[in-house]
Amino acid sequence: MLKKLSLRFSIAAIAALFVIEMLLLINGLNLCRALKESDEALDMLVKNDGKLSYRGREEYFVPRDQPREDGDDENVFAPEPPEDMSFEKKNDGRFFNDKRSDTEQKFIIRYFYAKIDSSGEVTFLNTGHIATISSETAQKYALDVYKNGDERAFYNGMEFRYAVRKHSDGSALVVFYDFSTGIAAALFTARLSAAIALGLLVVFSVIIILVSKRVVRPVVRNYEKQRRFITDAGHELKTPLAIIRANTEVLEMTGGENEWTRSTINQTDRLSELLGQMLMLAKSSESQRVSFNEVDMSAMANEFVDDFSILCMSKGKPLEAEIADGAVVLGDEKMLKMLISTLLENAVKYGMEDKPIEFKLNVSPKHLKFSVSNLCSDPPQGDTEQLFDRFYRGDSSRTRETGGSGIGLSIAKTVTDAHKGKISCTVEGERVTFKVKLPLKPADKKASKRRLKSE
Repeated sequence: MLKKLSLRFSIAAIAALFVIEMLLLINGLNLCRALKESDEALDMLVKNDGKLSYRGREEYFVPRDQPREDGDDENVFAPEPPEDMSFEKKNDGRFFNDKRSDTEQKFIIRYFYAKIDSSGEVTFLNTGHIATISSETAQKYALDVYKNGDERAFYNGMEFRYAVRKHSDGSALVVFYDFSTGIAAALFTARLSAAIALGLLVVFSVIIILVSKRVVRPVVRNYEKQRRFITDAGHELKTPLAIIRANTEVLEMTGGENEWTRSTINQTDRLSELLGQMLMLAKSSESQRVSFNEVDMSAMANEFVDDFSILCMSKGKPLEAEIADGAVVLGDEKMLKMLISTLLENAVKYGMEDKPIEFKLNVSPKHLKFSVSNLCSDPPQGDTEQLFDRFYRGDSSRTRETGGSGIGLSIAKTVTDAHKGKISCTVEGERVTFKVKLPLKPADKKASKRRLKSE
């Protein structure tokens, strides 16, 4: 079922991508074709000194120095070319002997050209092939291009494409080709393609949304079942574990303590701790449903430092703290306490004896940052991101000796993610540092900026 839905989803996505790429390709080819035709016409006109020449025939157009005026009925074209005009063979092997085609071609190409001498003066101007450009405008365009120095480019947006042929004496021939028809056709094709693409995008989006919902639905259902199972199983196991521990303590009171009863109590305590952590994970996955409140992280950090200082001193690992005042975030107080407690407990478990544990909390304009750092005789190697995976242990034997379950750092990451923060681990030699960054409460961002400016 999932394979079929995944296949349909992939086909729909690939089809949408293919159609869009084809439309882009068509538009690109259409624009390239129009550009190629304009450049071929410009090459021919520049080569023939501004005259048309098709398939071996010279131009029979009688040019006018001035544009056609309204009501001017002068026939500017010769009636027919001579009967004995020869035809040249094209490179592709075809012969062209359609006199009508040659004659009509003169009406298709719209252009004008100017000849400029070495002093920058226009000596000849032909606007007889275009009706929308006056002699004054054509002269201005030609001088602008001559002064610009480019040999071929677009002018006035993409309305005209021009080519310049400069002579050794400093004079030049400037030919303008009317590209407005070509760009208009390209824009029409682009608009049509955009409309088609938009319609197909809507259709494929609806299909993908419907298919994706069906694909994700079983995954969501299984996730909910798994979370519910962990929660229900955790609550159900609490009572048997409490009874096992109580019965073992009774056996110790009646028969005396021995290695078997002590081992049973230790393992029961480990299972109880693991169950509490699993339930914490299940609760944190529902954090989006929890209404966060203001939490004074500075006060919370000071409280934990006071509590852990005694434990750290007893382990020969003094706790050194630097805590900034007034750090307030929006979050779940119990979850944030679990976050700080987990990182401090981790440092106490794996820190080297007679080496201090460092706890720092500071505030930036937009974030609260705190870190827990300690020296470790066997620091984690490789990708430190794996440390936050559930039940991952870099050294299982060392973890069992210290009582770890491989789920504590996973809880820390889950809590951080639930508060839209980031957690990371860096290893520098024997020093291992866990860093957490949480967003500040909006009102405190402004206060933090003011405090930083005053400092």
